[in-house]
Amino acid sequence: MKKFRAGVVLVVFILILAVTGCNSTGEGEWVAKVNGEVISLEQYNLRLNDSKQILGQQGLDFTTEEGKENLAQLKTQIVERLIDSTLIAQDVKKLGLKTDDALVRAEEEKIRNNIGSEEKFQEILKQQGMTEAELLNFLALYLNKTADLTLSDSEIKAYFDSNQEQYGQQEQVKASHILVQTEEEARQIIAELKAGGDFAQLAKDKSTDPGSKDSGGDLGYFSKGQMVTAFETAAFAQAVGTYSAEPVKTDYGYHVILVVEHKQAVVPNYDEIKDKVAQDALNQARDTKFQSYYDELRNNAQLEYAAGYNPETTETTETPEASE
Repeated sequence: MKKFRAGVVLVVFILILAVTGCNSTGEGEWVAKVNGEVISLEQYNLRLNDSKQILGQQGLDFTTEEGKENLAQLKTQIVERLIDSTLIAQDVKKLGLKTDDALVRAEEEKIRNNIGSEEKFQEILKQQGMTEAELLNFLALYLNKTADLTLSDSEIKAYFDSNQEQYGQQEQVKASHILVQTEEEARQIIAELKAGGDFAQLAKDKSTDPGSKDSGGDLGYFSKGQMVTAFETAAFAQAVGTYSAEPVKTDYGYHVILVVEHKQAVVPNYDEIKDKVAQDALNQARDTKFQSYYDELRNNAQLEYAAGYNPETTETTETPEASE
């Protein structure tokens, strides 16, 4: 029922996951060649199996139809990351960049600290088909190509004006609900509440929403645009501390809503957060500049795919894969 919007978290690291992979000089069977450099089938299989293992531990079943679709996408992603990483490594070597530079190591440390633990850091690298050496290659090139970038006050203010939702607080409601399939059931619940029934207990006993029933129907805070329209309209119009006088119908069934809290929108004060806005705007500008540089690097590269590995000519083609 809830529609989620991804937040801006670890801007540089998200970019890393989008453009990095693996570097290989292996011979024999291969999946691609980058400016004549071979990416071996062995390296591809090792990265693919690492990613599959991590995703499997997180509950992804590759034998289902959805799982098979995800596996096909994963195979394509691994090949592309291998290619991208090889290109980055080649450029780092060409430019004579040092991956043990203090600034590079400092950026890596920021990523580690944001992730929280070494174990999680290594797990994310494996899941994305990367190594620490490849991460350092990316950071060295990224810093080299974006270090001289600066923004004017007017550019920073323009970024703020376009992204105010990142810094203020939208109008929000905190609510719980009980979801049932029929209007009659919903009316019976409202009658029980009027007679003194406990909302949380009724949600645990009768709600059909598996995501909230065990917590007494708690949906937490949500802003406009995150819930289906009928539910949202009712929740934002309802007084704090009250439950629905009438059942609220949506495609999911009939809801009885309890509004716990209602927060009004808070408009951010630009002068108070200017330093943070400046850093965010600079991060975005750096990402844009690096992406443009990398796109040109890739467009000028000589790429060759082995049969069955070119994403533009294959969709669900079975590819050789090492046994797990």
